[in-house]
Amino acid sequence: MLRLFFSILFIQIIFCQTSIAQTDWSKQLDHYISKRDEIDAAKKEMIKNLLEDLRSTREEKNSDKEFSALMKSVRAYEYFVYDSAFKYAQAANGLAYQLKDKSKIAESKSKLSLIMLLKGLYTSSIDTLNTVDYQYLSNEKRKEFYSTAYRAYYDLSGYSRDKHYSEAYKKLGHFYSQKLIDEFKEPSFEKLLGLALQSMVSGKLYQAEDYYIDLLNQFKLNDHETAIVTSGLGFIYSDRGEVEKAKEYLMKASIADIKSSTKETTACRSLAELFYKEGRIDKAYQYILLAKADADFYGSEQRKFEISYILPLIESARFQKENKQKKMLGLIGVLVLVFSLVILRQLQKLRQARKEIERSNQNLTHVNELLREASRIKEEYIGYYFNFSSQYIDKLEDFKKSISRQMITKSYDNIEQELKKYNSKKERQRLFEDFDRIFLKLFPDFVDRFNQLFDEKDRICLKDDLSLNTDLRIFALIRIGVADNEKIASILNLSVNTIYTYKTKIRNRSIYPNEAFDLKVMAIKSV
Repeated sequence: MLRLFFSILFIQIIFCQTSIAQTDWSKQLDHYISKRDEIDAAKKEMIKNLLEDLRSTREEKNSDKEFSALMKSVRAYEYFVYDSAFKYAQAANGLAYQLKDKSKIAESKSKLSLIMLLKGLYTSSIDTLNTVDYQYLSNEKRKEFYSTAYRAYYDLSGYSRDKHYSEAYKKLGHFYSQKLIDEFKEPSFEKLLGLALQSMVSGKLYQAEDYYIDLLNQFKLNDHETAIVTSGLGFIYSDRGEVEKAKEYLMKASIADIKSSTKETTACRSLAELFYKEGRIDKAYQYILLAKADADFYGSEQRKFEISYILPLIESARFQKENKQKKMLGLIGVLVLVFSLVILRQLQKLRQARKEIERSNQNLTHVNELLREASRIKEEYIGYYFNFSSQYIDKLEDFKKSISRQMITKSYDNIEQELKKYNSKKERQRLFEDFDRIFLKLFPDFVDRFNQLFDEKDRICLKDDLSLNTDLRIFALIRIGVADNEKIASILNLSVNTIYTYKTKIRNRSIYPNEAFDLKVMAIKSV
């Protein structure tokens, strides 16, 4: 499956044997991981200075300078923190409209579209792109516009499960990349990158590789540009089965992500997948946690969603590895015990040990079943509860460690107490709260728009603006694509008949016929 990778870093090396090169890059990556907080602190200090400049321009009441300062702030945040990037991009767009400056309006809209694309809001990104009058953009800004446009459509093409729409999006991506290529005749990074991406999404990986190598050789690239190239090469080599080269370039990209404080990235996640497939679980776990931390920091729901697929697999493999080690230690303990006792006591202890091992295995099997069940629940809900799934995995990991410690000390009463601490009702309520929070963030006017479908007397009044009641939660699930009554009942812990009754009662109160009501609900737009 084709995916576009945009991450950071190009470091020149003298090529030697693959195993040696892999070790060198792995050590470099570990080094930069240890320096991550220091590098991010420097980034924050730089942003602090930019915001000071912005405040100064506002005090001067110089709108042109203020717009320039706002756009600098957006560029500083765009791959670092989504919420801040979006905030300043909106402010710049609002100022551009106040100034009635078509060039500034086009520039700020183009940047807004990129920010939403990085968040994974593809529809909103493309809707905004389609409102950009790019004839008012300078050459450099127009290149950025074309790059955002073809990336948006290429990404949609890669994520779309419908072949018809996937091909349509791909053609639109080709259209914008070709416009960039045709319009700007002089050699440039954007032009060669457009050719590389065209080739990549068309399946011409060897041709794409040539373009990426030309980019490395012909231009003095900054960190972000280098990341795009190295991660693109990493993807190509991975797709061709050249795993060692893929890991090398993804390590370069991951190092660059850290050096440039880039949080909207895919390199570390892709690297974790390669190590997982090789059975190197510790490395895979290290890199997937780094990828998860970046996605959480940036606020990229798309990246969190992608990570949620591989993270449970890596954690499960890690758990199995630890179990094998513990079983080996247990066996060694039994052998030491056997050789430490007299023959008669040895036989007695051996029988007792076997009983203990059998009981331990039964308990471990039970715990494994609980973890597998929890994993299935996470996978079922992962599309709806982005942050919740990651938090739940962390809780399970702590639970596992606690149980394991109790197992090692054979404190079975404590294990029972640990199990009793688990409160499913409270966890379900947390799940609902997280769902409500995330949903209302995506659909902030959902309640108001929903109430417009009813007479005044039938409208829903909530005590808490950040929570939904059961009526609203049912139709919130329907709005995000969960239409099956059994699925809704399962998520809300209600019977199918209860869900059917709720839906019928609500639809009957509406001022619209049932079919029109459903269409109105589905028409409520996200931010």
